[in-house]
Amino acid sequence: MLRVAVILDSFNREVISWAVARHETPATVMTALQEAITLRKPPSGCIIHSDRGYQFTSHEWLQLARSNGLRPSIGERKSPQDNAMMESWFASLKNEEIYPAGQPSTYSEARMRLFRYIHIYNSKRIHSALDYEPPIEYAKMNKQLSA
Repeated sequence: MLRVAVILDSFNREVISWAVARHETPATVMTALQEAITLRKPPSGCIIHSDRGYQFTSHEWLQLARSNGLRPSIGERKSPQDNAMMESWFASLKNEEIYPAGQPSTYSEARMRLFRYIHIYNSKRIHSALDYEPPIEYAKMNKQLSA
């Protein structure tokens, strides 16, 4: 089984970073967050939102976020709307990659299919919430408009 941690940019729904493991541990989300921080270098005060999973309420997660100037935002209990963007991403992964092609037979195949899906999701998959543009194109267009 493959456990996946994904960091999304809520502005353009782009997958910034991701990490995988064979078992669910806090280390997986820590790896994804550290990579996102390294890649994006978010400004101090940037909000990072998560659900109430034990990984996101751990001392280590909160310390990593705060030591990099991030403001943790943890969702409300039993609120399905609170984490809707991330839930939607995982539903898309399942409906567009996992269910049509079937369960991966190996850990390596699962990683490869996830990597391929993230690439397609970020660069080709259109989103109604992004004026029917893929995440990367939407960010480029809006960066040009604000410049």
